[in-house]
Order: sequence, then C-alpha cells, then structure tokens
Amino acid sequence: MTADTLLTKAKSQLTSKYPYFGMLASRLKHESNSEVRFYASNGVIFKYNPEFIEKCSIDELIFILTNCVMHHILAHSQRKLKRKGFLWQLATDYAINNLLKKNGLKIPKGANFNNDFRNMYAEEIYEILKEQNNLEEISNSFNDEQEEEKKFADISKVEGDLDEKDESEWEYADSLAKEVALRKSKTPLGLERLAKKVVLRNVDWKFELYNAINRHMRNNYAFMPPNKKHIYRGVALPSLSSDTLSLVVAIDTSGSINDELLGAFLDEFKSIMQSFPSIAIELIIADAKVHAHYTFQGASEIDFALKGGGGTDYRPTFEFIEANLPMSSMLLYFTDGDGIFPRIPPPYEVIWALSQRKNKIPFGRGLVIL
Repeated sequence: MTADTLLTKAKSQLTSKYPYFGMLASRLKHESNSEVRFYASNGVIFKYNPEFIEKCSIDELIFILTNCVMHHILAHSQRKLKRKGFLWQLATDYAINNLLKKNGLKIPKGANFNNDFRNMYAEEIYEILKEQNNLEEISNSFNDEQEEEKKFADISKVEGDLDEKDESEWEYADSLAKEVALRKSKTPLGLERLAKKVVLRNVDWKFELYNAINRHMRNNYAFMPPNKKHIYRGVALPSLSSDTLSLVVAIDTSGSINDELLGAFLDEFKSIMQSFPSIAIELIIADAKVHAHYTFQGASEIDFALKGGGGTDYRPTFEFIEANLPMSSMLLYFTDGDGIFPRIPPPYEVIWALSQRKNKIPFGRGLVIL
C-alpha cells in the first residue's frame, strides 16, 4: 500500500478504537515531503517521508499520529517558555506516551517511555530530568540512538508554536472529540491530569472565563448533519444542535472573604447574567455549609442575602449539586481557595475564580480575578 493509503487506514482504525484520538488525528492533512526525514506536524499539516511511512506498521502509524496531535492538544510548544528544547521534548514525550499506554495504545520500541513518569505533568518530568545533572548525556542520546529507534524519538516532530487561530481550533476540536468519546463510553483516561495550562502574566481572566462558558454552551452535538464549517478540510465534525447550559455559580461567604471581595464576586455574577441572558444560573451561597440556593435567568432582579462568616468547606456545595442539580455541566466557584476540597473531583468542569493565586487547587481550573 502507498503511504497515503496507510495513513488513511491508520486514522480509520484509530477513530474506531479510540474515537477521541481518532477525531483529532483526522484534523491533520497528510502531505508527502521527501525532504522530511521521518515526519513532522505544524498543527495543520502532517508532513511525512513516504519511504519511512511505508515501512511502518498500522500500530506504529497510530502511535505517531496520536503522539503528534497530543502535543498540540496539550499546548506543549506554548508551554515550553525558556526551557531547553531537547529536554522539554523528552519530558513532553514521556508525559504523552504514558497517557497513550494507559489508554491501551502500543508504544513502539525506541519511543520515549518510562513508567516512572506516569500521571505526571511535562513540567514535573522536566524538573526531574534537569535535576539528574546529565543534560549533556541526554542531549547526546538523541544523536547516538540507532536509526531504527530514533524515528519514534525525533525531536523535530512538532514544528513551532500554533498561531492563535489554529490553537483555538484545536481547543474546539478537543471539546467535540470529548463529547463524541463520552457518548461512545470511550472517554480517554488521564487526560485531565496532563492538560495543565500555564497561566501567563497579564492573562485576560474575563476572556478566559467567558470563553469557558461559551464553550460549555455547545453541550449537545450530533454527527447528523455534519458541521459545514469543517467539510472543506475533509473532516466530518459534529454540528451544534443545542446551546443549553446548566451553569452553577457558588459564592464563598466564609470569614476569610471580606466585604470588598464579596462585592467583587457579586459584581462579576451580575456581569455573567447580563452577558448570557438565555442561561438559567443556579446560585449557591455557602461557607462550611450551604446557606441558600437561588435560580436566576436573564434580567432577573438580583435580591438575596449573603449569609455566612464561618469556615470554608467546599464539600457541602458539591454534595448539594449532586443531590439537587445532577444535570450541571459547569461550576464557577468564587472563593479565596482556602478550604477543604472534595477527595473525588465531580464529573463536570469546575472553574475556581480566585481572589489570590493558589498552587494547590486539586482539580478544576483556577483563574485569579483580582
């Protein structure tokens, strides 16, 4: 078979066995290029040497395609910052390949894999490798590997940073792929643990917050009819059939939250209501226990008391949602981050709107809003 046929077959089998990874791999247009040593991806085009591809098994091609797209999904180029390139590439490969192994994919001989790094961020792995004080040895190993093995550890496989448009499209494709995988009961394992984003200085937290809410408004997708926006790329992605969202907002009224902070939380809650008038928002007032629950929508008159002043325990809030709001798809929690967290993360997305930077949020995403 030709290289093009082999890649098409690999994508087909990947989509069947692992719908999340397969949908993402289908986004890459493959393009033959004899000047490429093995393969490389820039987030849009997967360039490959046809002689190399024709020597690979289908399992090896599935691994190559999946490894490439996960570098883009996990934003590894953007997260590199000032880290040494060869060491960062090794760390990101260890993180991804442990994830792929956990999901049942075959890891080819020679690929960067070490079970000691399972469930670890690329940033964590990088620091461990850096502390080993053998950077020169690691760097030289990329040049000393046997040719047959080096093809699965080639540091040129990902080319540069994604531009903003491509990065946004990968984030959108990621959300769609997760929806499809969930419907097929084939949600990938361990992805949330590895998808750590680096919060950069001067981040527009309102944009980040509202972008997350907008993303969750697209919570009901179907393959029929397909999304016409992506047909020209030869990709049949699900189309949007509903823009409903079950959004829960919790406000921490514990003793550590002063009147100024409560005022800021309340102002932002009002802003969310004005920006998303079609969404019914469930508001929970809590400290170490749930004091009140209200439902607001659109231009509803905001009239409620901010009861509290005790300690901070987040568990009652999550227990209340589980018992009374089981269809919730997203929780936005305004707090300072100092409290007792649930041991097990909930099945919905959690965004912590924090009044101060915290390094130990055990799950969900933290955005510093003040």
